[in-house]
Amino acid sequence: MSRVKVNLPIGSDGNWSIKNVTGDSESIYSDVVGVSCGGKTEPFGNYTFLYNHLYGIVMSDTYNEHSEHQALWNGATGDVLVAGLGLGYVNDFLINNPNVTSVTIVEKNQEVINLVWPYCPKNQTFTLITDDIETWSPPNGSHWHFGWFDSWTSQSTFADYQSYQQFIRNKYQTYCDSIEFWAGE
Repeated sequence: MSRVKVNLPIGSDGNWSIKNVTGDSESIYSDVVGVSCGGKTEPFGNYTFLYNHLYGIVMSDTYNEHSEHQALWNGATGDVLVAGLGLGYVNDFLINNPNVTSVTIVEKNQEVINLVWPYCPKNQTFTLITDDIETWSPPNGSHWHFGWFDSWTSQSTFADYQSYQQFIRNKYQTYCDSIEFWAGE
């Protein structure tokens, strides 16, 4: 099993929080949101969560989160577009991937940027854009080899997520050679 461990200070900004908990799958989710997360198994360890007081857990540095990013680990190459900063979880991988030449991250929540961007790995190949990936208009001539969309935070149904994916595919297919999505349950 693999995992990327982030190193962010705990804190809050508006409806957003970085939470750090120690435990296993029996306790870590209930420590963050007050209820267990059925079906997800995590070994004992220290975990970091991005939590929204309206949506709940948005991202974590758990082993399950790592496996839910498999399409990114397998496909990122060239110029990469990332929807959602999250915990800056993917940054370490993208910096160390010799096949990646640039990374453009689009994050709509200034609070997330305040909590994460100063502390997450990045270098001169990274560009952060404060905007909503759903409404952002990429500059004329923009092109990415790989688009990673980890930006859906609705508490709606899986069918809604499928509609969201189709919307994103339609919007970005002329800008990205390949489009992949977070594969959570």
